[in-house]
Amino acid sequence: MTTADPERQTLAPETPSELDTATNRAQVEAAVRLRGSAAVKGAPQRYVGLVTRLLGFVVDVLVVNIVAAFSWAVVALTMSALNVPDSVDTAIVGIMGILYLIWAGGYFVAFWSSTGQTPGARALEFRVVDAEDGKPIKLGRALLRLAGMLLGALPFFAGYILGLFNARCRCLLDLFGGTVVIDAPVYTVADRRRMAREAATSQYNPRHSAAEQRVKSDRDDTV
Repeated sequence: MTTADPERQTLAPETPSELDTATNRAQVEAAVRLRGSAAVKGAPQRYVGLVTRLLGFVVDVLVVNIVAAFSWAVVALTMSALNVPDSVDTAIVGIMGILYLIWAGGYFVAFWSSTGQTPGARALEFRVVDAEDGKPIKLGRALLRLAGMLLGALPFFAGYILGLFNARCRCLLDLFGGTVVIDAPVYTVADRRRMAREAATSQYNPRHSAAEQRVKSDRDDTV
């Protein structure tokens, strides 16, 4: 006669579907800790707010202007040493102004369309990615995003205030470029090693394999 053991029933492992769900969840959580949510398909994304984005922009403006100031200092010293006429001096100033605009715009477009991170974004640990698939955007989309960045300041930065009224904090430049701004943690080698160890121990391990459970069930039925 076969009798059911209540204790065995209580300790029975979860169903295969529950095991798969728990395993997938543990793997996603471990991968997010190791590489950040931006690098893990299916992981919940964390969108960056306006204050963090503004601080990153301030860093980028400082980088742009420091490089521009150094370049202008070199040009000014060269013009002074060569005793350039006033007419040529005025023309050079105009050319330098145009080059500054190209440099400032190209700075953002180049980083957005390559890694998705300007130096300011890297310092504040966020990244610009495609709103649909989370991948870096192409050059054309980066140019549209630059146009949105300029238009968003008019009037009274209304295009940026728009980010306060939607769940993914998308401003006008994000709508133009089809982008979102998500967190992208920067880890040291030591951090990655530590999180790799944590990820290895966070995997879901059932008490028994499915084959072992079937053998045990058959053995119990014969008792």
